[in-house]
Amino acid sequence: MKRPIRLAGMSLAILILASACAATGGETSREGDPAPDTTFATFAGETVSLAAYEGRPLVVNFWASWCPSCVAEMSAAFLPAQEQLGDQVAFLGMNIQDERAKALELVAETGVLFDLAEDREGALYSALGGLGMPFTVFISADGQVVAEHNGPLTRDQLIDEITEVLLS
Repeated sequence: MKRPIRLAGMSLAILILASACAATGGETSREGDPAPDTTFATFAGETVSLAAYEGRPLVVNFWASWCPSCVAEMSAAFLPAQEQLGDQVAFLGMNIQDERAKALELVAETGVLFDLAEDREGALYSALGGLGMPFTVFISADGQVVAEHNGPLTRDQLIDEITEVLLS
């Protein structure tokens, strides 16, 4: 008896999601738009916004300790990319909807050195059009969203994207 109710509930959820995508043309991209002015807390305890990075290209990566692809991507792609391009591009790791203790534990395990912040409620993630995890946004030095990527990136993909959209 519970199976038909579950199927009906899942069907309704899929219908609502499809309707929402159709209403927006299926697009959530913010490419070409100014970066949102949403504020967030850094792991160091400061309240800042993306405007604090203006004047320097920025790569924002949304991650969480509960996301296996995010965990793998941090050390396999973002750490080497930051080591190679960190003098030309700023990196911001944005932890989303996570327990702070678990996030800090992962940071210690991976050894990432870039700026880290929290988007506890997902406000910045939503404002930038995030659809999946991990989610990476590339912002030009003048504060424009120039590219975004839903899903994991390899080291080479990340370096190629940074070089192509932020440094050329």
